[in-house]
Amino acid sequence: MKHELHSRIERTLDRVNSLASGRLLAKQITYIIDSAITTVFQSLDIDQDKEKLCLIAIGGYGRMELAPRSDIDLLYLHDNLDHSLLEKVISKINNFLYDSGLEVGHSCRTIQESWDYLNHFQTYHAILDSRYLIGSMNLYKRYETEFLHKLPSEIVSDFNQAKLNSLEKSIYSSHTPLLLTEPDIKNGALGLRDIQFLYWIEKSYHGLEVDSQNGIIDFFTKGESLPIILAYDFFLKTRIMLHKITKKKTDRIELSLQSELAVELGFGERGLESVEEFVATFYKYQMDVLHYIGLFIDSKKLKSNYGEMEEVEYMTLPLARKESYLYPSIIQKIFTQPDNLYKDVITVFLACQDWDLDPSPTLLNELRFASHFLDEDFKNNKIAIELFLQLLKENRAVGKILTFMHRANVLGKFIPEFGACTNFPLFSYHHEYPVDEHTLLILRELDILVQGQFPDREVQEVFNTCENVHILYLALLVHDAGKVKEGDHCQYGAELSIAISRRLGLTQEEEDLFQFLVAHHIDMSEISTKRDIFDPDLIQEFAGIVFNKQRLALLYVLTIIDTKSVGPHILTNWKKDILYKLYISTHQYLNSETSTSQIRDSLISQLRNYLITKENFSEQVAEGLTYFAKKVMPKSYLNSNTFRRIVFHFTQFQIIKQNDLALKIEFEKEPSFLTLSVYSRYRNDILVHISSTVSSLNLNLIGMQPYRYTDEEDDFLITQVQITDHIGSGNIPSNTIEILQTQLENTFSGKQNPEENKPSIPNYWSFKQDVPAGLVEEMISFNNNDSDEFTILEIRLPDSIGLLYKILRSLYRKKYEIIFARISTSADFAYDTFYLKNHIGSKITDKKEMDDLRDELMMASREKEKDPTGIQEIYF
Repeated sequence: MKHELHSRIERTLDRVNSLASGRLLAKQITYIIDSAITTVFQSLDIDQDKEKLCLIAIGGYGRMELAPRSDIDLLYLHDNLDHSLLEKVISKINNFLYDSGLEVGHSCRTIQESWDYLNHFQTYHAILDSRYLIGSMNLYKRYETEFLHKLPSEIVSDFNQAKLNSLEKSIYSSHTPLLLTEPDIKNGALGLRDIQFLYWIEKSYHGLEVDSQNGIIDFFTKGESLPIILAYDFFLKTRIMLHKITKKKTDRIELSLQSELAVELGFGERGLESVEEFVATFYKYQMDVLHYIGLFIDSKKLKSNYGEMEEVEYMTLPLARKESYLYPSIIQKIFTQPDNLYKDVITVFLACQDWDLDPSPTLLNELRFASHFLDEDFKNNKIAIELFLQLLKENRAVGKILTFMHRANVLGKFIPEFGACTNFPLFSYHHEYPVDEHTLLILRELDILVQGQFPDREVQEVFNTCENVHILYLALLVHDAGKVKEGDHCQYGAELSIAISRRLGLTQEEEDLFQFLVAHHIDMSEISTKRDIFDPDLIQEFAGIVFNKQRLALLYVLTIIDTKSVGPHILTNWKKDILYKLYISTHQYLNSETSTSQIRDSLISQLRNYLITKENFSEQVAEGLTYFAKKVMPKSYLNSNTFRRIVFHFTQFQIIKQNDLALKIEFEKEPSFLTLSVYSRYRNDILVHISSTVSSLNLNLIGMQPYRYTDEEDDFLITQVQITDHIGSGNIPSNTIEILQTQLENTFSGKQNPEENKPSIPNYWSFKQDVPAGLVEEMISFNNNDSDEFTILEIRLPDSIGLLYKILRSLYRKKYEIIFARISTSADFAYDTFYLKNHIGSKITDKKEMDDLRDELMMASREKEKDPTGIQEIYF
């Protein structure tokens, strides 16, 4: 019988393509489970006590909404049966379900005992969905009349209000986007559970006299409920297919599963198009749920605050609490004149901005209806354009208002370039949200800056110097619009910005700024994470791009809030730090209006003065130390180190030289990372040893900078690396630092092979999720144009076990010298940059040599059988 239960469910799942309804599929699975439990119950020898026992399906099982791996929630309701008999019944049925591979949640109570479990949120909801299964019907009727229909009104009211408050605060009014790259279909925002909340509120409001055989969908039969019915049905079907694919109880739609899900749900053959259609459909249904939740909350508020509102003057009602027929005078007459529709629609949002009010969900619903009549002329209408620009230039809650315009389906009609991004997914572990939700979050972050309440003081101070903030709002609105097409989204976005500028009638100065911000919106992120930001030539080149301090400030602010809005924990302290340093260095260059050689000469002069006046060194010592600083390569050494640190480096060099030491190791804690400095005679394998050791302790390498001093007598190396813990914090425990130092000393001395490093802190290690094929566009490129001295090697590969170690090992074997390295790893890919010279100190120009290295790195990135930790399937 156990095998029969499995095969019946499998046969049902095989028919999914012919069953369009998720609800019918869930019901069929429920019927199969019902039949099996009924058969087992009927086989029990308890005839004389059957009138004292009743099996009740509760929770999702009670609603008849089972997925293949759903929990089977049962209530064994009895009328003071003997304990041993109850154990016999429960054991028989539960063991049958367990043996069939199902999870069981059960409770055993009398009617009187049921009253003791009403104070628990989940238990209360579960009993709301009670459904008779088998046993004494008389006992079940008593359960209904003596318990279900007599639930205390204060408990019902408290639970319902708690659910409403949760929906309003956490869902409808959420600052953070609710559409996620990997959504939780059951308990996540705008999923099954949120719809069930509405159902439970209404069901308890009607006294639980709702037929459980019909479940949720048949209950929503009033008003504009079709969208939520379709959404719920689609979510049920998706969850069933998710269980089928994974063969386990899972509710998170992971990226690696989305392609197969799209096929199972009938979106087409495996490929990007079918996945995009599936995810966009899922997002669309989530937004339908959001709109319905808003309307639901609105209706409850109105009934609670104003009853039937027959005696309420509409002028006394705030805009945020009005049904569609009750607006203030400025709103009351909208939509009555078709010729004024364009103007009226924008006027609504201007009124909201002027009065500092949110449009009610009911009003937004009216606007969504009106949006169907906004044709192609809307975006070109002179009055609508004037009002829209007025809204942008008001510099007050612009991001919030634009978010409401998007929810009303108005923003995409007025700026169709942005409208094309609606529900557009970004298949990346790095990006948490679809393009439109990511964009609107950035705009709301800009609102916080406008209010002067941004949590980072440095960013707020830079923003306070910004002008033309309305252009920044506009640039942010379309900065990622180019992602809907293949190719360089920055260039395509810049082309769109020109068209929008001319449509809106911007001045030439505004158009130039708009185009610049869109075209270069990733420049600071790219430079700070892939280049040596202390290289004076790089700063000079970047300063030439931004042209002036106003553009620099706006671009810096854009980069910060764009990065922050990609997802939680993406804007780390380290990223903020390097972006600010890039901003400051460029700002100083724009102030100075001098050449890089003049800046370098000035730094040398300042260093010499510091050594004599602050450190009280003699002329001779100052001359030697200044000579040291000028000789250290790369030239960015002077820019990237304080005078104090240069003195410290020179001191370490003297200690090693006078005491004939192999190396010295120093640690210095910074606010956002730990700096490890290794002072040694020149050796080409330093970074290989460091990467292996750091990784074995589950620490992250976020930056590498070797400095080399060479003269006729000495070849001295300073290797600085920046380290964070496994969550990106610089707060690394002292005992971990001690272990790191010991292991480094052992590997440098040859006592321990870097290939044999094993994790010393295994508690933090976790299994790495495979990145779906094609998700990351692999790239290994050699750039000999941006530098006269080095070859710049750029690597973008799916992150894998020990990838950095393998890259460094390959470069070491080729005898390349790493002048500079920038390590950037997201959740799904590694993007690393290395400035290289070959073994004779020249750039790498031989094509065969480059091809051989590219092949070797590709092969190393795909190594599965062995990693530097010696442990399979574990990442750091």
